[in-house]
Amino acid sequence: MNILITGANSGLGKFLVTKFINEGHNVFEHNGSKHYDLSNQHDLLKLIEDAKQFKVEVLVNNAAVVCPGVDLGLYTVDKIHNMINVNLTAPILLIYHLLPQLKNIININSMVGLEVKPFRTMYSATKWGLRGFAQSLKAENKNINILDVYPTNIKTTPDKQNAMEIDYVIDSIYNSFINKEETLILDGRK
Repeated sequence: MNILITGANSGLGKFLVTKFINEGHNVFEHNGSKHYDLSNQHDLLKLIEDAKQFKVEVLVNNAAVVCPGVDLGLYTVDKIHNMINVNLTAPILLIYHLLPQLKNIININSMVGLEVKPFRTMYSATKWGLRGFAQSLKAENKNINILDVYPTNIKTTPDKQNAMEIDYVIDSIYNSFINKEETLILDGRK
């Protein structure tokens, strides 16, 4: 299958690229020669056109502006727009434009998309928005398998503390994808 993984240059996305390639899939962003800024409308539209030409069948919405853990009053308007654009608008527009060719969607959400936490207002807003969008899309379109993943902290670098092991996370995501599951909660809190 031809797969697009957003946010594939680092963190979880980089590990997912390796996993899907090792399982025999063609991953669009693996070449690393192109970088798309999902907060930029021109770059997003270019990615959509390139993904159409690559005949992407599986979309993994992984890119995200991570939660800064700060009071809403400390955000700038630009940071608010950036977080909404990357975490919510980009996944919606990718799905909207690629819908006719998609067979599977994997949304890497967050435990914050299920739970209310202080100092995560904008991050929560985008993740709850993605959750609501995905749930509605599941109800209206039965032809696409949609997997929503809700993880807590993931050990994407060796120095991360109190985090789930990356191999466990990517194997769990891949197995849920293969088994056509709709929801995967990866709560690694102790």
